[in-house]
Amino acid sequence: MRKDIEATKEYIVLARDVGATGIKVRPNAFPKEVPREKTLEQIGRSLGELGRFAADHGQQIRLEVHGAETSLLPNIRKMIDVADHPHVGVCWNSNDSDLAGDGFDANFDLVQHKLFAVHMRDLFLDYYPFRRLFTRLNEIGYNGYCLAEIPDSPDPVRVMRYYRALFLAYQGLL
Repeated sequence: MRKDIEATKEYIVLARDVGATGIKVRPNAFPKEVPREKTLEQIGRSLGELGRFAADHGQQIRLEVHGAETSLLPNIRKMIDVADHPHVGVCWNSNDSDLAGDGFDANFDLVQHKLFAVHMRDLFLDYYPFRRLFTRLNEIGYNGYCLAEIPDSPDPVRVMRYYRALFLAYQGLL
């Protein structure tokens, strides 16, 4: 783990050097041999250390909502709370897990105060509440990046034009 933290610090310096504003990190799963609460605390403490380092370099740490069960928003919230640093926030990932437990709005409410980035998958996925996501982002005055996390295409410019149109349509801007 110490090796991973030190490697992440190198990425923070690299991000600064190339003019980026932050880096993304991801939990992947709970180790079977470690109690979950201990894992959440450990990740949170590591994020706090990285947040302090990132702040010294003008960077953000963006914790992606990711991994088997670590992607559940109550777990992400716990990690962020333990980190307790203004340079540590969440990269919303538009996962199926966003709908788990008490549902989309309750999960969004858990991390809305710490949203630093948003990943969006294919906007045509009709089971995911993209229109609600955009509404909630507008309600909180979100002004960060929304990143299209979509498959490659032989015609990327055309795909991005369609993606942009659907993105704007979902928000009632077309």
